[in-house]
Amino acid sequence: MADLDETIVLDREALELRPQGHPDRSISLNNLAVRLSTRYKQLGVMADLDEAIVLDREALEIRSQGHPDRSMSLNNLAVDLSTRYNQLGVMADLDEAIVLDREALEIRPQGHPDRSISLNNLAVDLSTRYKQLGVMADLDEAIVLGRETLELCPQGHPDRSMSLNNLAVRLSTRYKQLGAMADLDETIVLDREALELRPQGHPDRSISLNNLAVRLSTRYKQLGVMADLDEAIVLDREALEIRSQGHPDRSMSLNNLAVDLSTRYSQLGVMADLDEAIVLDREALEIRPQGHPDRSISLNNLAVDLSTRYKQLGVMADLDEAIVLDREALEIRSQGHPDRSMSLNNLAVDLSTRYKQLGVMADLDETIVLDREALEIRPQGHPDRSMSLNNLAVDLSTRYNQLGVMADLDEAIVLDREALEIRSQGHPDRSISLNNLAVDLSTRYKQLGVMADLDEAIVLDREALELHPQGHPDRSMSLNNLALCLSTRYNQLGAMADLDEAIVLDREALELCPQGHPDRSISLNNLAVHLSTRFKQLGAMVDVNEAIVLGREALELRPQGHPDRSISLNNLGVHLSTRYKQLGAMADLDAAIVLDREALELRPQGHPDRSISLNNLASDLYTRFMQLRQADDKKSLFSLYAQLVDAPQLMSSTDLSAARAWIRVAEELQHPSTHLAYETSLRLLIHHLSALPSLPQHLLILKERSASLAVDAFSACLRRGTRVRAVELLEQGRSVFWSQLNRLRFPLDDVMASGPTGRLLADEFMHVASLIRIAVNTPGADQHGRLCHLNLEMQKVIINIRELPGLSRFLLPSLFSELQRAASGGPVIIVNASQYSCDALVVLLDRDPVHIPLQIT
Repeated sequence: MADLDETIVLDREALELRPQGHPDRSISLNNLAVRLSTRYKQLGVMADLDEAIVLDREALEIRSQGHPDRSMSLNNLAVDLSTRYNQLGVMADLDEAIVLDREALEIRPQGHPDRSISLNNLAVDLSTRYKQLGVMADLDEAIVLGRETLELCPQGHPDRSMSLNNLAVRLSTRYKQLGAMADLDETIVLDREALELRPQGHPDRSISLNNLAVRLSTRYKQLGVMADLDEAIVLDREALEIRSQGHPDRSMSLNNLAVDLSTRYSQLGVMADLDEAIVLDREALEIRPQGHPDRSISLNNLAVDLSTRYKQLGVMADLDEAIVLDREALEIRSQGHPDRSMSLNNLAVDLSTRYKQLGVMADLDETIVLDREALEIRPQGHPDRSMSLNNLAVDLSTRYNQLGVMADLDEAIVLDREALEIRSQGHPDRSISLNNLAVDLSTRYKQLGVMADLDEAIVLDREALELHPQGHPDRSMSLNNLALCLSTRYNQLGAMADLDEAIVLDREALELCPQGHPDRSISLNNLAVHLSTRFKQLGAMVDVNEAIVLGREALELRPQGHPDRSISLNNLGVHLSTRYKQLGAMADLDAAIVLDREALELRPQGHPDRSISLNNLASDLYTRFMQLRQADDKKSLFSLYAQLVDAPQLMSSTDLSAARAWIRVAEELQHPSTHLAYETSLRLLIHHLSALPSLPQHLLILKERSASLAVDAFSACLRRGTRVRAVELLEQGRSVFWSQLNRLRFPLDDVMASGPTGRLLADEFMHVASLIRIAVNTPGADQHGRLCHLNLEMQKVIINIRELPGLSRFLLPSLFSELQRAASGGPVIIVNASQYSCDALVVLLDRDPVHIPLQIT
């Protein structure tokens, strides 16, 4: 540096000795400007560059039109202005540099020895302006200039490799903008020639290795030719060897090789590629310490690869570390950083993944906060807005499934709709948005029963299926989704066309899931269920026979320990029992009972589907008892039904259905548990209805499931001689029925009216009830545990409510002693007509009720 400093001192003195008008002043101006510019590039002192530009301008003024050195001064001033633009970003500097470049090129015509320099300089500045303003004409002109420059650098020219490289860079830039494969292919041809001209030992060989690798990797992502990716990795490795420890571009090569290895892992699944990528990511991060401009890139890449490995191996340490790295990357990419939305998205995705594993609500809540911020900085027109809309919708839907807040589901649907609008016909992710909106609408239908939601979900599923043609990897998923929605609508409306279409779709989905496919058991199960449903409607034996064949195969694919084994056991048992009722083959019924028993063992107390298996087993035992009259079957079936007395209060309609089946069997066999069956049914009905929103469809549930329950319970108690209990159950049933018909919130009205504490407890009751309903309808590995926890929470709420004044009998039948007060003004006569008997009961103030049997006519 001392030599350069001394040169500048000497240049200054020479300039002073060559005042205005001196014939050599322009030489001294030029020399001093060049030295100051050189020192600026070394030390970065802006005063040197500014002074160089002032000197360049004066030299240019002296070298007017026709001066033999004018093109040199034009070139020098343009270069220095371009350099200052790169530092300060003042567009006027770049625009002036381009004007100067053009004039220099004009006075360096074809054949001029320095024409290639001017062509190159103008191309560089136009390319720079394109990156700033995005005007395609600038980039196109830069490419034209680059081609002429290359023509002026034939084989053997010392600058040919540089010209090849420059043209390749601009063609690659245009490819990224326009997607013309011809540009990318030509780029690769140019990169290969540049690499050949930079053999082992050439100072720029690593640049050419890097560039060719990047282009090949880009083409792989477009065309999927594995040879391109494999070659890119070979080139990356050689570039990394050249850029040894201490090389300023080593971190770039570490990063590039890691990215390409990670990409190959995503295609081939070779864990060694991912492990190596992580090792490389770590080294790149180490040599990009705090303050390095590319540190956030390395943090992001390492986090992505660790998250990918977590999804493969399930090691929580990988996911936890990814989240730590995501947080640091986000801190670096503060408000206004162009990649902030990416970091917000990545951290949100990893937190969401951890939530799904550990269930910590704080992770999900933070995910939603991050999703919202990412969406805010991806406004209308942003290329990634639909991604943020999708992510926020998915996470809100997940939270709805956990907490049951309808506002989350409603917002998710609004976001799904906007994402779908952005992903118009032809968008590669349209099918994802169609699927997500359909799923959320279907979920809302299950909660509120609005048929318009289900109908729209079916329309969306149909379009998603059209976008997943034969050969698409997600076609089987779309077939399955549409079939399930059609089946749901059939169950509601009974249109056979829906069920028939569901079966056609199931068959195609099954064909796409051959032996060994992870989803084959699901497709087998769905088709079997729908065929069995059609048999019950049309009675075609071929349907039930096929359902049994499919059910057996599904069961084989779900061995001991499989999370869905109980489903296959249950369904196959149902199919066999159905065929027994048609053909009377005892072997079918015996096999069904064996399957029912195993399914029940896999569904312990608290399991949302336990009452289904309990009822199926009891029903099949009842059927066998009626055929064979074996006392053990009768004893076993009533022992099963008695378990409903202690069933957790999960507000599931399946518990109520099982209890009503108990009533039917007990009545038919005149079993002493009849009154207990009625008491259990009424208790379950009250819990079920107390937790439902006041909607018309829930009044239909009441009508269907409790229209005669109270009067039949009254009759059963009188036939057993328990007259006091008869009055209590009748009053309990009637109060539930009329309060619901009047759209009242019985029994929560009394709780809410008791004061502030009562209102809080009533809200808590409804909240936990909502969570239970959602958990019952949301299968998963942790479903049983969640339901057990929620049942305990519900019991705590009920106990707290019963501690309030006047509410000790909350969700319990009123005591006869309370009801007897109604007879203080004289006897109260209750007339009851049931399908089993017709009775009058006289309630007196001071003695037991009097029963008067009435004749049924």
